[in-house]
Amino acid sequence: MTAVEVVATDEGTVRDRLIRAADAEIDQRGVNAVQMEVVAARAGVSRATAFRQLGTVAELLVQVALLRSRRHVAAVEALMATKTGVFAKLEAALLYTTRELPTDPSISALIAQGSASVHHPRVHQMAVDAMGPVLQEGQRTGEVRPDLGIDELIDFLVEQTYIAAEELDRSDAAVRRRFRHFIVPALAASGGSAGERLSLAKEAGDAVTVAIDALTNLADHLQRDSHQ
Repeated sequence: MTAVEVVATDEGTVRDRLIRAADAEIDQRGVNAVQMEVVAARAGVSRATAFRQLGTVAELLVQVALLRSRRHVAAVEALMATKTGVFAKLEAALLYTTRELPTDPSISALIAQGSASVHHPRVHQMAVDAMGPVLQEGQRTGEVRPDLGIDELIDFLVEQTYIAAEELDRSDAAVRRRFRHFIVPALAASGGSAGERLSLAKEAGDAVTVAIDALTNLADHLQRDSHQ
C-alpha cells in the first residue's frame, strides 16, 4: 500500500489529517517508530491537538489499521460475492484475511491487541458491514444458528480471524481445517443448538449426581440414628 503524503491544509478534519499522517509515517519508518509528536508535525498541528484528537498512540495505530482495512473489506466482499452458500463465503473470507492481514504492519499491531481491538467499536462495525449480511442470510435460510445475535457471531469470527492470522501455519489447508472442523460446528444451526443442549444436560446430570450423593448420605445418617 502506498501511503498518502499529508500537508497542513484544511482538507478533511484534523483527525483525518492525523490518521493520514500516521499512515504515511508507518509506510516510511515502520509501526514501531510512530511518535505522536512526529505525526502531529507532519499533519501540521500541535502535539496537544494530536493527543486531544486521538488520545494515545495505540488508538492512532487502530485508526490507521482501520483506514487500511477498508481495502481488505472491499476485497473480501468481492470474493464472497463469487461464492454460493453462507459457509463457502465465510471460508473464502477467512482464507483471504489469514493470508493478507498479517502482511500489513499496522493491521498486525491491531491483531496483537487481541480482545481490546475485537471489541473496538469501529473494528466491530467494519466486520458487521462485511460479514453481517452473510450471517443474516444464513439465519434466514436456517444454516446459521438463530439463538445468538449477529454482534456475538461477528465477535467470534473476528477472534477466529485473529487466531488464524497469528498461527505459524497459515496455509490454505490449515485454514480450511480450522474453519470446517471448529468454526462451522460453532456457527451451524444444528451444531450450535446441540452443543448448548449437551452442555445443559451435563450440568443437570452433575446436579442430579450431587443430589443423589446428598440423599444417600442423609439416608445413612438416619439409618445409623435409628439403630442407636
